[in-house]
Amino acid sequence: MTERNLHGYPLKKELTVQAVVSAFYHKSPKNFVFAGESHDFWELIYVDKGRILITAGEQKYVLKAGELAFHCPNEFHAVAAYENTTANFIVTAFECRSRCMRYFNHRIMVLDAFERECLNRALQEAEVLLIGSSNMCPSGSGIASSVPFGTQQMLQSAIEQLLISLYRRRDSMRIQQRVETYAQQNSYRQLAKNIRAYLEENISRRLTLEEIAAAQCCSVPQMKKLFRAQMGRGIIDFFIDLKISEAKRLIREGTMNFTQIAAALGYDNSCYFANLFKSRTDMTMTEYSRSIGE
Repeated sequence: MTERNLHGYPLKKELTVQAVVSAFYHKSPKNFVFAGESHDFWELIYVDKGRILITAGEQKYVLKAGELAFHCPNEFHAVAAYENTTANFIVTAFECRSRCMRYFNHRIMVLDAFERECLNRALQEAEVLLIGSSNMCPSGSGIASSVPFGTQQMLQSAIEQLLISLYRRRDSMRIQQRVETYAQQNSYRQLAKNIRAYLEENISRRLTLEEIAAAQCCSVPQMKKLFRAQMGRGIIDFFIDLKISEAKRLIREGTMNFTQIAAALGYDNSCYFANLFKSRTDMTMTEYSRSIGE
């Protein structure tokens, strides 16, 4: 055989994680609130279960299960429970000065199977390496004195592979899209609250949809659609139940007769209201007055 000259080729690192600050899995209760912080390193947050409300700078958006978001260095960020629900999420904070990290600024991504495995491996290695990194603090209290061979490199490698895979796919959305969606949902929720408050303020009247819509400065079709989406029922149906609840309160109070109660709720025909009451409660007003339940 002829002798060949074999040459090694230096391997270029296009992305390097210089340090890991924290990596942990958190199960948040319904009332969870992390007031927020800012720091000079990157942080990613991945939702494993449920939804969470993210604050990035002055903007808010909802992050859903399977999604990962980035906070760039020195960006204020906070996290809280979304609409009083529980959630499980992963936080990993790290230093990376590679130029390609600019791509991740204000991005949301859905992880594939390989990327979830990278994140899981990073968690496993961090659990062995980092002391006190299992809560919502910016960093752990140090590195364990005795760890398996290569633990630090395995942790570094797992995060780097995750970032490289995400960068290669270039499949992401900007948080602005989600911020706008959240703002819109907030406006819908506020409209539903305003409608409810208006109904409660006018409990003694027989309101029409046109009157309610005019008070809210919106069209009847739009109002009906948004209210049903938020409350799960129609406006008039909801208004009737408010009246029934008020009738129960007045009956328990005992200062008005049934005819007066019907009139106080906008019904001139007390028999009509009595039938309405029975259809909603399965009791006559007399039966209700004698009951001890609510």
